[in-house]
Amino acid sequence: MKYILRKVVFSIILFGILLLLLVQNAGTNGGRMIQIVRGTRLSSVESIKTAITSLEEAMNEGFTGRINFIELYSKAARIFGKKEFSDFLYVRDEKGFLHNTSFYSGYDPKILDYAIRLKIMQEKVEEKGGKLLFIIPPTKYRVGETVVDYGLPAANPENKISELMNIFTDYDISVIDFNQYFPNQSLPYDQCFYRTERYWTIPAAWMAAREISHWMEVSKGVRLDPDGSKLGPSAFDWVTYPGKMLGSQGLKTGKNYIGTEDFTALWPKDPGLYEYLSYLDNGERNIVRGDIYETLINKSLPDTLGEYPDMSAYNTYLPGQYRHSIITNRNNFEGLKVFMMRDSYFSPVSVFLAPVCGIIDSIWSDLEETIYQVENYIENQEFDFVIMEIDPYNISDDTFDFYREEAEIRMDMLGLIKKEEKNDRSLVL
Repeated sequence: MKYILRKVVFSIILFGILLLLLVQNAGTNGGRMIQIVRGTRLSSVESIKTAITSLEEAMNEGFTGRINFIELYSKAARIFGKKEFSDFLYVRDEKGFLHNTSFYSGYDPKILDYAIRLKIMQEKVEEKGGKLLFIIPPTKYRVGETVVDYGLPAANPENKISELMNIFTDYDISVIDFNQYFPNQSLPYDQCFYRTERYWTIPAAWMAAREISHWMEVSKGVRLDPDGSKLGPSAFDWVTYPGKMLGSQGLKTGKNYIGTEDFTALWPKDPGLYEYLSYLDNGERNIVRGDIYETLINKSLPDTLGEYPDMSAYNTYLPGQYRHSIITNRNNFEGLKVFMMRDSYFSPVSVFLAPVCGIIDSIWSDLEETIYQVENYIENQEFDFVIMEIDPYNISDDTFDFYREEAEIRMDMLGLIKKEEKNDRSLVL
């Protein structure tokens, strides 16, 4: 009888604790969760999946005591000298850099498909007087720089990138492979990449923006920044915030495992005047107008990050992940009109390019067909430039989700589909 009573008492106490946590977390995250539900149009399976994922992230990230649990596990992993974290979520190299993992990355048989699809897009853009540019940011894993213990599956997409760049060049598609630019004499490896973040550093993103601007000038015969007042080194205040960076990878492993690092920001001296229009999943619009620090840059973020950062300082530039957003330079309405298919690598790049452009219209590169039919969007508008940038670790069929049928027909006409493969594809179609 006493045993049963103890069980009942324990169950009541446990239920009470769980109830308190539920109330606490509902109070903390309720507003954000309501906003996610209100901002979601439940019109397809994809939108429902996205809403569920967003709700899970809101609950997990805002869970009371979450940081304490992460840091406790983080400290234990560090004490035991683990080079892999949380069942190979990440691996740590000998220099202390975190890397994504991949257990197998063989030849992608659809690389030719990607080239044909992009070639068709290029032709459509050029028919209306525009130019297309394909961009690959640099990979954190670099042969000669990255050293990991034998058997640790650090993701290395270098061969896939090389294959992609070669075939795109063969098809006369303009490409910039930033693996060929970084690291360099001005920016060595440890200044190109964060130990705790998968993306390039802010100085590397700025250098990339300058290279893209130069490509635009050459391809269109224009001068975008003749005196360097928009993109030159002296156009920015360079400020380093010691220990304020714990990137998206580091936030998952915890500070105790990987440590924080310095964050160098480039603050534009000319604040300009901009409009930032972002679309929610349900089609509602959010518009912010003001200078660059009121619209595109959260300058106060690095200063607000505490001893245990709960957000990556990388989010300082173009904070928020909107599937579709439009930046308008209100001081340059007649400037270049640019359309981007991009991801988070290009958040700071978009900010740096905004002063030399008129409009930067962008959508998430791996979700373009869940937002619009990108073919119609491009063909019904006129852009000076169409830029497609993709995560070097995310080269896949879903990322090139456009002109599928047209590419299939062209490949068939050119005899690029083997007979047995054609039969397989007809079954799928």
